[in-house]
Amino acid sequence: MKRAEELIEKYNSGIATPEEKAIVESWYLKYKTPPSDLKPTDLLEEHRLGLEKLQYSLQEHKTRRFWWPVSIAAGLLLVMGLGWFAMNSEKKVNKEQFASNLLPETNSAILTLANGKKIVLSEDNIGEVAAEARVNISQTADGQLVYTVVDHDKEKPADGAYNTIETPRGNQYRIVLPDGSQVFLSSASKLRYPVRFSEKERGIELTGQAHFEIVPAYSSSTKGAHPSKRNKVPFIVKAGNQEVEVLGTQFSVNAYEDDEFIETALLEGSVKVRIAETDKEVLLKPGQKAINGGQGVPLAVEEFDVTDLKAWKEGYFIFNNENIKDIMKKLARWYGFEVEYVGDMRDVAFQGNYLRTRDVKHLLKTMEMANSLQFEIIDKNDERRIIVRRKKT
Repeated sequence: MKRAEELIEKYNSGIATPEEKAIVESWYLKYKTPPSDLKPTDLLEEHRLGLEKLQYSLQEHKTRRFWWPVSIAAGLLLVMGLGWFAMNSEKKVNKEQFASNLLPETNSAILTLANGKKIVLSEDNIGEVAAEARVNISQTADGQLVYTVVDHDKEKPADGAYNTIETPRGNQYRIVLPDGSQVFLSSASKLRYPVRFSEKERGIELTGQAHFEIVPAYSSSTKGAHPSKRNKVPFIVKAGNQEVEVLGTQFSVNAYEDDEFIETALLEGSVKVRIAETDKEVLLKPGQKAINGGQGVPLAVEEFDVTDLKAWKEGYFIFNNENIKDIMKKLARWYGFEVEYVGDMRDVAFQGNYLRTRDVKHLLKTMEMANSLQFEIIDKNDERRIIVRRKKT
């Protein structure tokens, strides 16, 4: 208890080190309160709950991809999650290794219109950026792209009138589609969608990761119609060999090309996940996710913590007992660096939350406190790379 009290007091007094600040601020997500309002008992309770969750995960579920010894995984959990434990470490981190600042760009994207014209979306081009197929495309001051149908007659745009929006590594972007649905596009992701949806189907294509908030009722031709009188047109997200069909709901799809699995997680409503050109499909309920391992692999359904999905949308990395290689893959997409490994990483796991807008070096410092890994940042001569070394025991 004394350690927790000291940590909170140092944070509130403004004298906490960057490492200590990172530890305290990780509780913001859990308790939904400003860090200055946290109490030492919150840290101790998280200690108890965190260990229980980890033990259950390792002993009962034995995750589909990894299994790590409890001693290593628990140690990493403590380093990230429990300030009073981490502060016992007497090892000093080599500050020269973390001299570089690795920060994301955040809100930026590249929009490709149906005619092939490319528009860089940034904070500098607020207002209307294009108009096509009787739709105005504008960027708002808070950094989102909005499509507004300006003519509700039945004239349709030419076939193949699609837009594509891409987020470079280290960027994210929010889009309001012509039907009013919202898409939160993550780093290194691409979304292809029609300039105007048809009356029979609302279909888009995703590569990467996105969170969707889909409106249930839509009509591109009935001006001013009450929502109850509009057509309830299915919304379909195609990602790889998978299709997700919904009417009105909130869900996320993770479908990076270099990942082994496609995951679809449902927050609200219901979605049908199916493998294209097969009879494989599942109907998800809130709190469930579908795991698609490709052709020839059955669709699996697992329960997940919906607060994790909300946290991702709010700007946090969520690491649930993940292998260090999976963690570094996520960080590399977001912060834009290459990764090199030295040593065996199979039994190194980690659990915790980290704000995506922060400098990644604070997270690397925290993980080093486990005394099992060492990180070296190389950021010079157009080379941006992190070397992850397994320390000899």
